[in-house]
Amino acid sequence: MAALGLPLTVPDFLLFEFSIAVSYGIAVLGLNLLLGFTGQICLAQGALFGVGAYTTAILNVNFGWDPVATLPVSAIVTGSVGVLLGLPALRLQGLQLAIITFGVACAFPQLLLKMDGLTGGVTGLATDQPFAPKWFAGSQEAWLYGLTLICAAVSVLIVRRLLRGDTGRLMRAVRDNPVIAEAMGINLVKGRLAAFAVSSALAGLGGGLFCILNGFISPQSFLPMKSIDILIGGIVGGITSIAGAFIGAVFVVFVPGVTTDISPALGGLIYGLCLIGMMMVARQGIAGLRIDKLKAAVPGTLKFKVLSRMPGALPGQLGGE
Repeated sequence: MAALGLPLTVPDFLLFEFSIAVSYGIAVLGLNLLLGFTGQICLAQGALFGVGAYTTAILNVNFGWDPVATLPVSAIVTGSVGVLLGLPALRLQGLQLAIITFGVACAFPQLLLKMDGLTGGVTGLATDQPFAPKWFAGSQEAWLYGLTLICAAVSVLIVRRLLRGDTGRLMRAVRDNPVIAEAMGINLVKGRLAAFAVSSALAGLGGGLFCILNGFISPQSFLPMKSIDILIGGIVGGITSIAGAFIGAVFVVFVPGVTTDISPALGGLIYGLCLIGMMMVARQGIAGLRIDKLKAAVPGTLKFKVLSRMPGALPGQLGGE
């Protein structure tokens, strides 16, 4: 409800920043689904974010598509790329998979420069923005913010639907003990590739929104640090939390700017100290503070029953730790 009231309480320039944070939040939500609920690490989420953004830009600039109409295509294209990226996950896990996916993130900006005939190279691509209709009483920024909220709501509904029932249990089984999961008849190949596909599709949707909001993208927008920012957003917000994805996105969008305003020379140092402090106070992310308080307040068997019913509860959070 607070998100719906922002256009009435904050100026347009700040509303634009919140829109950017929501677009990041959708990509972080995809990473949470992959890492937090399936146990597959991916450090190429920033590159996938860029694939979605460039899909939107190319369809708009080169083919004249309406920017909003490109968003489903961006999600589908990026989801397909995610399936290819997930193929190494069938054989590799942990640090090896992290290195491979981060290598993709490092190579992505260079690939964009080489494909300058399609991507615009170093000059980038300037895209159209969907203008608010005449019947809309708010500003252009409020209209774009509403578009990002709609996409975020659809993303949350998809993830909630996946995490409930057999699909959610399959993902947690793959995360907790893949050997036992396979022995019980779970198709690990199908489960891992599906998780990569959905996670990548969400990153592509967020990237498409990012392109629409900015009206311009270039290879400099998707440097390897973008993947690290998305990972930081997931960890700070809570890697097994849906709401935590958007909390973490707000953190990575606003806090670096605030620390730079405090001291331009020491902004990076202050930001690093903020990250350290956050992890000291909230080991499971900001959204995990609620779980920690509940664990401290609810004893014994009742604690086990309550936590076991919470979406995304980890084995270490249940009962006899």
